[in-house]
Amino acid sequence: MHGRTSELTSIIESWLAQHTEGIVCIVSVDVTGSIELRANSRVRVLTPEMSKGLEFDLVILIHPDAFGTDTEGAVDRYVAMTRATQKLVVLES
Repeated sequence: MHGRTSELTSIIESWLAQHTEGIVCIVSVDVTGSIELRANSRVRVLTPEMSKGLEFDLVILIHPDAFGTDTEGAVDRYVAMTRATQKLVVLES
């Protein structure tokens, strides 16, 4: 699913309301300043590098183009996108 970053809160709240179990992961290069949600027991906020090797029910990528334009950026996008076991959402401004 594609959307706008302004939809982040509503996407997470809706998904959590519909799923009594499971974990959401927000993947962004900026895990401190631009993300208004705080991590909790069901919501994680990670960089692409930190998400490597982990799996989450819902993965939300914030500005995946910011992961880089070189091969390393492409690898980071691939790694982040393949962390989702149920749903992947890509959000841009």
